[in-house]
Amino acid sequence: MKVFLAPGLFKNIKRSIADGVNVNELNIKDSSLKERILKFYGAGPIKLWALKESLRDRWTSIDNEDYILFYHAGKFIYAARVSFKYPFTEESKQVEAGSYLAESIWGRDVDGKTWPYLFFLEDVREIDLPLSKLNELTGYNLKAVAGFMKIRKEKAQSIMEYLQQIYLKPPIKPTSKPLELLQHDEIVDAIYALGELIGYKPEKRWRHERYEFDVVWHKPPRIGPKYVFEVHLRGSLEAALLRLKHAYDLWESQIFLVSTEDQLKEAQSKFLGELHELKDKVTLLNIKNIKEFYDFKGKFEWLERKFGLKPT
Repeated sequence: MKVFLAPGLFKNIKRSIADGVNVNELNIKDSSLKERILKFYGAGPIKLWALKESLRDRWTSIDNEDYILFYHAGKFIYAARVSFKYPFTEESKQVEAGSYLAESIWGRDVDGKTWPYLFFLEDVREIDLPLSKLNELTGYNLKAVAGFMKIRKEKAQSIMEYLQQIYLKPPIKPTSKPLELLQHDEIVDAIYALGELIGYKPEKRWRHERYEFDVVWHKPPRIGPKYVFEVHLRGSLEAALLRLKHAYDLWESQIFLVSTEDQLKEAQSKFLGELHELKDKVTLLNIKNIKEFYDFKGKFEWLERKFGLKPT
């Protein structure tokens, strides 16, 4: 068995590795592939990754049961094992089918190309492996993982032992959360992913002094976050607004309250009272608008990069 490292945007890793996709979301042109997917995954979520044509040789070196470690923001956050690959043959028709399927999940790159060389995954585990720890285990001195790569055989023994220990343990079942908390975490993830797509350095649950902010977007070398978001579904609305006020007072951040229509109306009433100074500083965003923008941005982000649009 071999170990490969795969960097990715949080949005893509969450969708196709952590959550998985439904077969109905996939544009499957090859009936043999659909049959294989249904046989392997049944009605469950399909978890997969893919490589561009330029990395075909690396894709060819992947075998079933090899490990893939998914890298994001300085650490590896998921591990998985390869179950099967597609195209099954080198027929141009199958490569083209792989391209159509990839586009239905991840869109296109800045050149309008897709990722036709697919590998389907099983035994996905959430991990927390800093890059520094991987360097320690392998003897590498990586500053980041810039592209899909294989760990050399002579360096792979310790990381294999680390992974085997993880896979000896039964998978951790997700803890049951109230619906509101699940929705809160979903919106936080979407805002985080949007920040990364746009070109900022986002962080979730970012702490400063006694305050914790749901999401912040940094733009180095600026001191303090440029944008600060509070997602409010329950609890003290006033406390959420006070956190935003703190961010504005300290860093002159652009501040956003993200909530439901009813909660946003309540927030407006607060501006008539003790928090009147926030009235012209905080932007109120409906959760529905965040979801719509996230879906739109994910679909057309490659066009923005093609046109060279950058955050200001």
